[in-house]
Amino acid sequence: KGGQWNKLEVDMKDAVGTYKLSGLRNYAGGDLDVNMQKATLRLGQFKGNSFTSCKESADRTTRVDFNAKNILIDNFLDINNRVRSGAGRKTSSTVLTLQASERITSGKNAEISLYDGATLNLASNSVKLMGNVWMGR
Repeated sequence: KGGQWNKLEVDMKDAVGTYKLSGLRNYAGGDLDVNMQKATLRLGQFKGNSFTSCKESADRTTRVDFNAKNILIDNFLDINNRVRSGAGRKTSSTVLTLQASERITSGKNAEISLYDGATLNLASNSVKLMGNVWMGR
């Protein structure tokens, strides 16, 4: 509790190659900024990822930003889903920004779910989402 006010920054702007982020479930730790401008980022290859914001005593917007050369979504990506004790736990709002200098793609079995209070920003020269996108879950 209380970690949702912290910010985590990952500065790998000179890294090249492919990096995988999988199994980051119910991330509610506060803002997350991942900078990998020259690399490919695969989100959710074996397990999905979910990012959310807990509503404690005050509204809080969690901002999650990924910046890479290419971003591939392989599994599920949940934005602002309920966490911890489920239905009894309130969420605030989460803004997920995927920024890729070349392309953003998702496989045909990938699912992106935007729950109430979620915002998804996609910024790239090419965006091709072949899987499902669910809004207002």
